[in-house]
Amino acid sequence: MVAHPDRKAQRALQRLVGATLCPVEIVSDADALIAAIDPSTVVVVDAAMAQARPTLRDKAARAWIAVPGEGNAPADAALTSALLMAGWDHVVAHPMPILAEELLATVQKVMRREVFGLEKYMSWGAEVRRYTLEDARDRDAAVAELAKDVVAVGLPDRVGSLVSVIADELIANALYAAPVDAAGTRSRAHDPRDQSRALSGRDAVTVRWATDARYLAIEVRDRWGSIDTAAIGKRLAHAGQQPAPTGEGGMGLQLAYACCNQFVINCAPSAMTEMITLLDVRYKPTELGRSASFHAFTGEAPPLR
Repeated sequence: MVAHPDRKAQRALQRLVGATLCPVEIVSDADALIAAIDPSTVVVVDAAMAQARPTLRDKAARAWIAVPGEGNAPADAALTSALLMAGWDHVVAHPMPILAEELLATVQKVMRREVFGLEKYMSWGAEVRRYTLEDARDRDAAVAELAKDVVAVGLPDRVGSLVSVIADELIANALYAAPVDAAGTRSRAHDPRDQSRALSGRDAVTVRWATDARYLAIEVRDRWGSIDTAAIGKRLAHAGQQPAPTGEGGMGLQLAYACCNQFVINCAPSAMTEMITLLDVRYKPTELGRSASFHAFTGEAPPLR
């Protein structure tokens, strides 16, 4: 279901979503939308319409996806923040052609219920590299090696610096914020960051990255599946503007969000959390939206690799 007041935008979004080979219906206003959807519907809605009626997403649907109004300009940062604060799981911040790529990947993940893996954002043939952390103190070495490898493939030092920040914060989250005890307490949140800890069993953390000359993707997995995506989305809405309590990611995830163009959380509750950040390496930062897109998916954990 596509909900948008502009006919030109309706046709463009219909073509994009239609690439999934699913039937697409068009409506022009929120009242018609509410009357037309059911729990199996994937809804693509104009972000301004979503902001005007933020409780739209309280209506049961398979997914609610907010997109920039005209498609040719990025979403306003304040609008993106407002939707994250309202609890939206899918907020696209960027214009065409990024909008087309991001929207298609998002709808396909929702429809197929296959949410894990950075490969869903890469072109065919992109090589995926992996780092194994055997101890919590391997974090610095993994970050340094990743940044070095990113620059070695021809990306600028600026990207390497962003990668260092993002990878460091995502790995720290997996090491210290993700583990929980039987009572649900984040048992590693206050561990000294220089303390040795073998990473085996549920403590295992994996890092992968790839680039296809469009995006650079960084993926970090933990085996706890303990993240509260609603709380994280609201926290990211104020990235860099206010302090966050330790435990559920602290300031780290806000910093990672501020450094990337798309922030994706894939979660199998009590089994696995996967965070993917995407940097668009085709454009200057000033040509992209001031806020990153945000996506939170829930699915079944894939076999361990």
